[in-house]
Amino acid sequence: MNEQKQNRREFIHNSISGGAAAGVITAGFTASGYGRVLGANDKIRIGLIGCGGRGTYHLGWVHRTAEETKADVVAACDIWNVKREQAAQVIEERFERKPVLYEDYRKLLDSSEIDAVIIASADHQHCAMLRDAVRAGKDAYVEKPIAMELDDLNQAYDVVKKSLAIVQNGTQGRSSQGAAGAKAFIQAGKLGKILRVEESRSFYNPYWNNYQVPEKEEDTNWRAFLMNRPYRPFNPDQHGHWMGYKEFSSGTVGGWMSHFSDFIHYVTDCGFPAAAVAQGGVFSPTSQPGRTAPDTVTAILEYAEGFTTLYTTHFGNGANDYMIIFGTKGIMRINAPDGNDSGGILPRVTAEGSEHPEKVPEGTEIEDEPCDDHMTNWLKCVRSREQPNANMDKGYMQGVAVILADRAYEEGRKMVFDPTWREIKPA
Repeated sequence: MNEQKQNRREFIHNSISGGAAAGVITAGFTASGYGRVLGANDKIRIGLIGCGGRGTYHLGWVHRTAEETKADVVAACDIWNVKREQAAQVIEERFERKPVLYEDYRKLLDSSEIDAVIIASADHQHCAMLRDAVRAGKDAYVEKPIAMELDDLNQAYDVVKKSLAIVQNGTQGRSSQGAAGAKAFIQAGKLGKILRVEESRSFYNPYWNNYQVPEKEEDTNWRAFLMNRPYRPFNPDQHGHWMGYKEFSSGTVGGWMSHFSDFIHYVTDCGFPAAAVAQGGVFSPTSQPGRTAPDTVTAILEYAEGFTTLYTTHFGNGANDYMIIFGTKGIMRINAPDGNDSGGILPRVTAEGSEHPEKVPEGTEIEDEPCDDHMTNWLKCVRSREQPNANMDKGYMQGVAVILADRAYEEGRKMVFDPTWREIKPA
């Protein structure tokens, strides 16, 4: 059999069945390549790559679980000196140590004093940093969206799957007790056949308007920020508000829909999305001039299991956030409180709209299922070498959903995903 075809067939089999998730050892990677063997009392030494708002948040999250997981943040990296120093101050306060600071993330990865990294950089940098981290023998927690382009996603997947790295994708809803309860309810057939899932997310102001921008180019490394994007003169707004620019972010599709799609993948145990259509644009009066990432998007994804998902978002009015799962026996409403980055999810079910003889009984409640939060789950897996909740197989599926919807938006037509050839093409 042609080697390329064989690899692709193995990929799709492993991704859907989860057979590769248990940890396949491939020639060229060894257990010793992933740092020291951690003893029961050894601390997990973490380096932070990307010290903006999300990265700084993760410092607090690690600190909250540090006693239980024996984790320590020993280094921080950011191309912008202001963010480096801010992170250093937080680390000194919370971990009672002066961290080693880096401007170049590759030098951080070269350090033998670091076991694992948290990647919280700009979206267009995630894949390259993940590949480099794994090749350097580091475990990684990588923020979503894991990738902006399918080629990058495929390369990152291959690198991770040929390694022993413990990689967690930043879709923390998978590690919510409420989400686990919703999954158990759906998998038990209590909602019936899933027909359709909808989510609406909205704010008055685009969230990317609120970030700090560098005052002068000498305070940062502009070329390092651009990474694999074409060079252009220093643009402080693109640097600080990169989420609002299509070159560096797919906007809310990558920022918010990634969570929605991953949640649906988790609770339904479905396969890859088969097709997508999407429309939208920069329509909101609260968007600032020059922004190119869509502030208004509606994306519909089709799944081979016989249901669709609809994700819609806008800015200019923050009303009417919701998620609803429609089943033949009733509906499930999901309320994810704003700002609850532990992945808090509160599912409620009713028989609304159902005439099924086994419809959801009145007063039915969904019980939480005990589980660790997302950061704790990753850190425990770094020590145990088990696979985390949002491993690379799950991250790949989430990445495909986001990229498929974004491609449909970009091209203005229906796009399909071929899992055997790992390609997105017009329908």
